[in-house]
Amino acid sequence: MRFAVVGTNFISREFVTAGRKLAGFSLAAVCSRRRETAEAFADSFGGARCLTSLEELAACGDVDAVYIASPNACHAAQAERMLRAGKHVLLEKPACPDREAFASLRALAGEKGLVLLEAMRPAFTPGFAALGAALDTIGPVRRASFSYCQYSSRYDRFKRGVVENAFNPALCNGALMDIGVYCIHALISLFGMPSRIQAAAQRLPNGLDAQGGVLCGYDGMLADLSYSKIADHRRQNEVQGEEGTLLVDSITNPKRILRIGRDGAAAEVYGDPDPEFFGMAHEIGAFISFVEDAARGLRSWERHNRVTEQTLSLMDEIRRQTGIDFINWNEQEGMGAR
Repeated sequence: MRFAVVGTNFISREFVTAGRKLAGFSLAAVCSRRRETAEAFADSFGGARCLTSLEELAACGDVDAVYIASPNACHAAQAERMLRAGKHVLLEKPACPDREAFASLRALAGEKGLVLLEAMRPAFTPGFAALGAALDTIGPVRRASFSYCQYSSRYDRFKRGVVENAFNPALCNGALMDIGVYCIHALISLFGMPSRIQAAAQRLPNGLDAQGGVLCGYDGMLADLSYSKIADHRRQNEVQGEEGTLLVDSITNPKRILRIGRDGAAAEVYGDPDPEFFGMAHEIGAFISFVEDAARGLRSWERHNRVTEQTLSLMDEIRRQTGIDFINWNEQEGMGAR
């Protein structure tokens, strides 16, 4: 499959590196605001067509699918352009700033017979599948506790007065969008939508949410989620059942899952021998399979889109409760923010 990438940051590089391990993957084009940036990226992978506008990319007949890894605020407009140009779209998480925007894209993709998918990497890993299967081994689940707290490499510069993209609320960034989305997506994938939530957030002087937490209520079960861009966490994730507890090393890329019985006996449920850290090959392989399904009239990816839409819906409510307001995000367009 002939891919183009929009954006040349580290995740785009990981994407192409992982994709090149798969049969049928090729890098056909790189789109960036600056030609020299696109050329440097393409040259590091043996070359590809270099473009500086979405109009050029939309007109490329030798591109089947587009991976969009631009700032969050640009996702919706860029994805719409690519879908209208007849190209399948893989959108880096979070797919859109809100549920309404993603629902609109999802409807457009359906009309065009194209695949639209959020690149939620953990959802396609063997470790996450093993976690879902292991739930049956611990009896009725009573609590889930998911945490992803990571001190941002850009936070020190922010404290010195330099506001980069990751700390710019105009680009729909923040701890919830960039970090918390993993916890929320995992929760909904495993247990569905909660019936009630209570959210809290800490804001930076420019309005960006730096960290937050959410308590979620289900019938017979509670879940607590924590996420941060200004501190690291050192604890494991847990799913507690009446007959045992599952300990998960990482909710963003499960590599080791232990089951601890009520008697204290521990057993490894899953251990991942795959040396690939990010696990992106799994999501790319799934996306390629979904495109093949689309050619046969199947829509096997829609269950993932339902979870994405529910995740964004819950994030909308968290933002409402905590007062997180993006600045004119729906006016963002092109290759980046104005």
